[in-house]
Amino acid sequence: MSAILAECISKLQLENVPSLAPKAAQYFDQIGQRLSRSKTTALALCRQSIAVQLACESLSVPFNEAAACSLSSVSLSDFRVCVKEARTSLGLAKHITLEELDVQYGPPPEIIEYSRRLLDEFRHTLGATMPAAVSRSMNWDDSVYIVGAFFLVCKHFKKRVVTKAALIEAASVKPAIFNSAVSKLEQFGGKTLKAIGTAGIGMLKTPRKRVREQLAEEDAENTPEVSTRGHTRSRTPAASSHMISSLIPDEAC
Repeated sequence: MSAILAECISKLQLENVPSLAPKAAQYFDQIGQRLSRSKTTALALCRQSIAVQLACESLSVPFNEAAACSLSSVSLSDFRVCVKEARTSLGLAKHITLEELDVQYGPPPEIIEYSRRLLDEFRHTLGATMPAAVSRSMNWDDSVYIVGAFFLVCKHFKKRVVTKAALIEAASVKPAIFNSAVSKLEQFGGKTLKAIGTAGIGMLKTPRKRVREQLAEEDAENTPEVSTRGHTRSRTPAASSHMISSLIPDEAC
């Protein structure tokens, strides 16, 4: 192990973590081999810190990113760009799921549901244009498609829950690749996106006043009416059923 890497581990107070040093040394060598022609100038300054961070991630050990930036004399944004490039080069890009996006950004539940529908339609429609062997070899669960579908559904619902730049970073791809994936999703997921337009953004939020009025109407419909002859007759709740069904969006094709 190089002296500079050993010093980095020591200054980050990780020298007593079992198996960390050899793992960091492995990543340090791989980064040097695969990113030797990288145009990211900050990479040379933080190569050792990146190697330690990747080792910590693989061992589920907490990592002090701020201390690593200070130690490497690079900004946090430059450090993250370098880490992203290293992950991609070493095949360590994290796979993103809709569940993780749901937890991280907390969108309305319709966003996640329609994202799933969009991905299903995309897989079915695009897959039908490919030979069976090619379709089977496709990584339909690639993070760029997951994040791209989430981005598109938010866009069509006119719901801004996160910036596009943040999603591109989460997908660990270059903007051009992300935009290409989004274009494919739009092309082969048109029915789902059209269904969102038909449903409208109103399904994401029903005003409280309207909810109170609806509840009052339901109570009135279901309350027996007393006639002047002392007999009661129930009103048919058909109007209420119609009202409720009108709030449920049409299923996407």
